[in-house]
Amino acid sequence: IDKINKRKLTAESFKTEQTTQATLLSQLRQAILQEAIEGKLTADWRKENPVRKGDPDYDAESLMEKIKAEKEKLVKEGKIKKQKTLAPIKAEEVPFDLPEGWVWTRLGEVTELITKGSSPNWQGVPYVEKGKGIRFITSKNVGFYKIDFTDETFVDERFNQIEPRSVLKNGDILTNIVGASIGRTAIYDLDDNANINQAVCILRYTHKYVIKLFFLHWMNSPIVINKMHEDEFAPGRANLSMLNVASFLFALPPLAEQQAIVDRVEKLLFMVDELEKQVS
Repeated sequence: IDKINKRKLTAESFKTEQTTQATLLSQLRQAILQEAIEGKLTADWRKENPVRKGDPDYDAESLMEKIKAEKEKLVKEGKIKKQKTLAPIKAEEVPFDLPEGWVWTRLGEVTELITKGSSPNWQGVPYVEKGKGIRFITSKNVGFYKIDFTDETFVDERFNQIEPRSVLKNGDILTNIVGASIGRTAIYDLDDNANINQAVCILRYTHKYVIKLFFLHWMNSPIVINKMHEDEFAPGRANLSMLNVASFLFALPPLAEQQAIVDRVEKLLFMVDELEKQVS
């Protein structure tokens, strides 16, 4: 009995230590993302690559002009709808000072479409077995960085025609806007026909001026997730409106620095992955 009790205490000690280490590694991930979006990871990169006015690779103001011009072109061609003008950014909204060469903007200004889906029940569309309809993405499927297909849902193909705005395209960024999973963001990287429900929001852009992995790092960073929870309404079940999402701030670095940030974050997160394996 004494030996069994000692073993139990040892096992409990291991469990406690593993939980502690997992918490610390999670905090490390969040710290890496926060330093990335504030430009702290690339401070030395900027010393070697100073701002070059008029060059979108090294000047975010010029990059923002490229994004605006691209969106205006798409509106004229009838490929996207003209978006509502968003409120100017106030000084009290800004959470931190930007490095030289960066600019503050809003998500709605760098994206071409921000929308959400709806429930098949509202439209009288039945759920079906896998292989007999189209994939239906809900908040349970949208994790941090990855779409989880282990527990999939499918609906009748009619839902595509009823809800054309929420039909997914390869490269769409999906973020959860309802319930406890608010803020989890990932990229839909399949060509399969699919729709989303009312708990998931599409952030779509086709231009090449914001690297999608950088966008993902921003959306999954502590400051953005905290802001999402601050802005949620309906106490019964927290949720965000499309205007909330479109109005979120976005720190835009020059294009070349976006890539430098992505490269450094990937290396650091790989190290965290290796640490997690060692802890396990």
